[in-house]
Amino acid sequence: MANVLIDSDLLIDYVRGIPATVAHIQQLQASGEILCTCDVVIAEVESGLSSAQSPAAQVLVDELVLLERNASAARQAGRWRYDYARKGIALSTTDTLIAATALAHAAAILTRNVRHYPMPELSILRGPTNPPLRR
Repeated sequence: MANVLIDSDLLIDYVRGIPATVAHIQQLQASGEILCTCDVVIAEVESGLSSAQSPAAQVLVDELVLLERNASAARQAGRWRYDYARKGIALSTTDTLIAATALAHAAAILTRNVRHYPMPELSILRGPTNPPLRR
């Protein structure tokens, strides 16, 4: 069993009922993985859902283990932003905070946004690719 921090893209898809994402997350849970979130992911999820979807997101988030961030993780996030910027790679504060929280708790990050997490010390699990929406 390992900690798996679910990134906001997949939590939003889960709440929206995207079949591939729902199945993937349920499979992880059935295999005994410890599904987690953090405060930054919660904020991103709330900003990505309508007010009608928000209660379902709250129920889901309340079922996940909350990984707390400390000052050391916050400093790590800042160092990554600084170091990667010097390499010409722009990383958002939110993504580096998620990454640093995952690292502090030895959690893998489940995401489709793999390019947001170029840090080699992280464990990244690629989330399912959803089929394009039909118009």
